[in-house]
Amino acid sequence: MTDFDRVEQELIGHYAAGDYRAALEVLDRAGPDLSGQWERVAYWRACLLARCGRVADAVDVLRQAFEAGAWWSPRLLELESDLDPLWEHPGYRPLLEAMEERRRRWRPRATGLYVGGVEGGWPFLGLHGRNQIFETDAARITGALGEGWEVAIPESGQRIASDGPVWDDADACCDQVLSVADSLWPDRPFVLGGFSQGGRRALQIGLRHGERIPAVLAVSPMLLRSSEIAEVIEWVGHPPWPLVAIVAGKDDPATRGVETVARHLQEEGVDCVVELVADSGHRWLEPPRRVLAELATRIAGRAAQSD
Repeated sequence: MTDFDRVEQELIGHYAAGDYRAALEVLDRAGPDLSGQWERVAYWRACLLARCGRVADAVDVLRQAFEAGAWWSPRLLELESDLDPLWEHPGYRPLLEAMEERRRRWRPRATGLYVGGVEGGWPFLGLHGRNQIFETDAARITGALGEGWEVAIPESGQRIASDGPVWDDADACCDQVLSVADSLWPDRPFVLGGFSQGGRRALQIGLRHGERIPAVLAVSPMLLRSSEIAEVIEWVGHPPWPLVAIVAGKDDPATRGVETVARHLQEEGVDCVVELVADSGHRWLEPPRRVLAELATRIAGRAAQSD
């Protein structure tokens, strides 16, 4: 577990208990150690300050972050119920207008790409979750895989905030995945995995490109809405299909969608296995080692057939 994960869990615990002041104390204590995630820390601080009734301070935190180069999609802020009290502040709407202007003009200089693991190992390309910190999900994915894998984790060029990469455009996600795979592993099969929204995109892309992707690992895939379920089903291409392994929490609201998708894939003839973890909601879950071993066996078999 990373420092960021520990702080996030502690914040969530205080937030769930309604103790917003205790959550702010956590940020005050841990903030200096999370300088690489300063935009996320500023967002959390603004939400907690608003919950504590400190509206002017919350707006000031967002303004200072904006002046330092950060931005958040106004739509994201409008949907954040924690920030509802900020609408009474006269400086909030002008700040959102400035953020929207920056959002429309903003282009990433470069997106991140983590490459690690064992050179020459089984290729694994992982997709981070929606609006997740790229480095944090990269650490989670690589930590779960263990030995034997050569890992690549691209950061999406799509953004909902300056530090909020998303995979909202499925076709653009697919193009980026195949481009990275071609640059690192030309003509080699690879396992495609992902968390949350990244897990849903991994399912879609794998089901359409089974000739290149012999196995897919989706961790807590976001399949909450009927439109998200339909997205996956609509991307089912022609055989060969990949082995599909899905790991989700029994208490995850999206698990009903996971079961619907799995049932449909199995009826189509796709080899699909689902592992449900007790007492777990929608969060990152470490895949069981036997699931990873099965994926490795499948990719090794596909590689042998192509030789």
